[in-house]
Amino acid sequence: MIPQPAVEPSEILISTIRHGLTELNRSQRTGGRTDAPLIEEGRRQAHEACATFAGTPFDVAYSSSLVRALETARIIANIEPPRLLIDDLCTERSFGQMEGLTRAQIVEKLPQVVYKPIGHVHYSMNPPGGESFDELHARAQQFVEKILAQHRGQRVLVFSHQNFLQQFHGVMLGLDPMRSLERDILNCELNQFHLDRDSKLLAFQTFQLCSDASKFPSF
Repeated sequence: MIPQPAVEPSEILISTIRHGLTELNRSQRTGGRTDAPLIEEGRRQAHEACATFAGTPFDVAYSSSLVRALETARIIANIEPPRLLIDDLCTERSFGQMEGLTRAQIVEKLPQVVYKPIGHVHYSMNPPGGESFDELHARAQQFVEKILAQHRGQRVLVFSHQNFLQQFHGVMLGLDPMRSLERDILNCELNQFHLDRDSKLLAFQTFQLCSDASKFPSF
């Protein structure tokens, strides 16, 4: 069970979990809206995470509509639709024409794509037909505002994806889109945000729910 603070009626506790490993992650192909399921290693990660998460209370859970997030929610939290609320505001960033391609293929086929290195990850700034980080950050802001408006006094659990969660976390931490990219989020990683009545951060914690997630860092 993950330790949880008491939540006053005017406060909110928002916890996020990134999905388990997919073949796109393992082969370092751009995922985005490509609807890849968990691979066996991803399911094993999720079952290990379940053992750590078991008994952790939550009042409401959200997921993106992509199967890797839905399957992770079902394994870790034993929840699925209709109790699990599906909201495309928390789906992954759209990468447009880059979907399913390795970086080498993108450089060859889409030479106009500009990459920005931040830490060990190279982030695409202008995916053709996809979302910019400013657009993704604005969508994350919209999702934060929706949760704050509907779930005061509750513990909210969100199953989602790396790029979206970076911006979602950034909104709650008061970071701009680029600063939001400075921290990688591993498979099945849980992040917890306790916000006060004015939506200011009271506490922030991170928990690694599976032991080997660092073997598959973002790229």
